[in-house]
Amino acid sequence: MSNLNNQRLILNFNRLRIVPYIAIGCLIFYLNSNLDLNYIVKGYLVLMESQLCIILIYFLSAKFTSKGHK
Repeated sequence: MSNLNNQRLILNFNRLRIVPYIAIGCLIFYLNSNLDLNYIVKGYLVLMESQLCIILIYFLSAKFTSKGHK
């Protein structure tokens, strides 16, 4: 028999930090896949939206984590 019952699922905060980036990436892919635009324009939109979302997630996470340390 295996020892699966003895093992506990441990989630670190560092492992969960990637979840917002994956969610935003999936959302950007979903929204841009339905557009009927040129591939160059789609690529440009994906790059611009990705950069904007990464910056927003960075500032929001910095704001929320700084409150937790005080």
